[in-house]
Amino acid sequence: FKQKTAYEIMPSLVGSEMCIRDSLVSDGAGGAIITWFDYRNINPDIYAQRVDSLGNILWQANGVAVCDETHTQEYPRIVSDGAGGAIITWQDKRNGSYYDIYAQRIDSDGNPVWQANGVAICTASSNQENPEITSDGSGGAIITWQDGRNGYCYVIYAQRISSLGYTEWQTNGVALCYNVINSQVYPKITQDGSGGAIVIWEDHRPGYTTDIYGQRIDSTGVIKWDSSGLAICTAAGNQFDPVLTSRSSGGAIVTWWDFRSGNQYNIYAQCVDSSGEVIWDTNDVALCAETSDQKYPQIISDGVNGAIIAWEDYRSGYSDIYCQRIDSLGTSLWDSNGVVICDAASDQRYIAITSNGLGGAIITWGDERSSNYDIYAQWIDSTGNFVGI
Repeated sequence: FKQKTAYEIMPSLVGSEMCIRDSLVSDGAGGAIITWFDYRNINPDIYAQRVDSLGNILWQANGVAVCDETHTQEYPRIVSDGAGGAIITWQDKRNGSYYDIYAQRIDSDGNPVWQANGVAICTASSNQENPEITSDGSGGAIITWQDGRNGYCYVIYAQRISSLGYTEWQTNGVALCYNVINSQVYPKITQDGSGGAIVIWEDHRPGYTTDIYGQRIDSTGVIKWDSSGLAICTAAGNQFDPVLTSRSSGGAIVTWWDFRSGNQYNIYAQCVDSSGEVIWDTNDVALCAETSDQKYPQIISDGVNGAIIAWEDYRSGYSDIYCQRIDSLGTSLWDSNGVVICDAASDQRYIAITSNGLGGAIITWGDERSSNYDIYAQWIDSTGNFVGI
């Protein structure tokens, strides 16, 4: 493949605060659409760029402005619109001192499709933060976020927006979890295969510890599981940073890092079906039993109701990259404590993972083997063997 550097995508920004928490999605034609927030106008704004399969920049130099409203726009997330463009959502301070959630659709030529500077998804009181997005399967999207409108804690909300830019559920979104004390934060979202979505989050209802809960919401904005959310993991200790992937038969596989042992963090996973039943072992599935920390997992579907999960692993004393594939029953298919993707000198961190289209994965990470961080990648097939890139 041809590599493009950040300098080639946004040359005028190198040396300043360049692209922060970027995000990308396929353009459906072998290339990608990339979004980021940057400080070229002092306050952060949202920009996007399209790159073709040969690495050529297709839109204007330095990207098109998705939103350059006054004040702060940050942390964009992106999903394909199914027509060569994308829908992008972000948190936005244009209305004052609190964050709201906005979104914009851009077409394959980089033109905004909806109203200038985006459509309001939620402008309720207090802060709405950490938006995440998935396709609704009909050219629109479902967006979720953590919401402080109740004043004393965050609650997870969601909203659906059509391909034409109209919000389709109740004004300012649908609460996914009711009548629960303490906060629910850091939601993640995936399609449910029926026009709705499955959302998971970190849940602080126990008090000083963190558990994993989730909810399914259908295409009309009706929640389908328990009104207080489905308990995915309530083991002892803390469970952090859950991520998930859809299953072709419905439901999702969820993974997180977990301190139930009281000695080190380990990677666990669980599967939930479309009706809200946890279907693997009630104590979840451990992906690695090494007596060292494993953190920050990332996940993709393997295409046959299982998943491939990569994580940062400290068994060497440094952060290395390991990976495991689990089948539809939660059985590990590769080495019992994971396949080493990279254990070069110093730290390897900040994993991203995508399907290779053949039941395996392409994994990329930031790598400090030469003192500075560089970007490396590895292709692993469905049997856990490497293929050179």
